[in-house]
Amino acid sequence: MGKAARLRAERAEVEARARRDRMARVQVSDEVWSAFRASLGATPVNVALGELVRREVGMRRTASDEQGVRLAVEDARAVAGELQEMIARLDEGV
Repeated sequence: MGKAARLRAERAEVEARARRDRMARVQVSDEVWSAFRASLGATPVNVALGELVRREVGMRRTASDEQGVRLAVEDARAVAGELQEMIARLDEGV
């Protein structure tokens, strides 16, 4: 195998291991989707759904997994922040 072919193979391997985006479709009623979108404010849907997936994975990690505990604490803080934002929006509407 020549040098150019070896470099191409190495580059292809690196690209294959690179982080890839994942896509999924959701099926909910128009009413639920509208409420979800409205609750996001300026947050893009893909970002919000990515956070939900990350949270789900974090909740399923065991407490003995140090990284899992760290992620769970970060997620709890994020949820607390989101709740504070929701409360503030509700207070403004009242």
